Amino acid sequence: MEKTLILYPAIGMMILTLFVYVKNYLNFVKAKKSNAVKFSYFKTYQGEVPDYMDVSRQTLKNQFELPIFFYFLISIILVFDKVSQLDLILAWIFVASRYLHCYIRLSSNHVPHRAKVFKLGMLILIVWWVVFLYNVL
Repeated sequence: MEKTLILYPAIGMMILTLFVYVKNYLNFVKAKKSNAVKFSYFKTYQGEVPDYMDVSRQTLKNQFELPIFFYFLISIILVFDKVSQLDLILAWIFVASRYLHCYIRLSSNHVPHRAKVFKLGMLILIVWWVVFLYNVL
C-alpha cells in the first residue's frame, strides 16, 4: 500500500482547520462592522462578544486538542512505514467525525449531538492508537 495515502486524511483536517480560521476572521469582520466587539477584547479574550464569535473561537480551539493525537499518530505511522488499510479507514472516520463535530458546533451547537460525535472521534482515535501500539510493540 502506498504510504502517502495516509496524508490525505491529514490534509482533510488541515482544510477543516483553515476553514475555521476563515470563519473566525469573517465573524470578526461582521462583529467589528456592527460594533459588537471592541478590539481590546483580543488582548486577553475577555469581555462581551456575540455568541457566534465565541462559538467560532471555541471551534478553532477544538482543532488543536484531540486532532493533535491524530497528527502525531500519522507522523509515527509514516516513520515506521506501517500504513495499512485499517489505518486509512480509521483516519477517514476520525476526519469525518471532526467535520461533523465542527458542523454541529457552528450550526445548531446542540450539545448532546456534538458530544456523541466527539465521543465517536475519541473512540476511533483510541482504538487506532491501541491497534498501532499492538502492531509495533
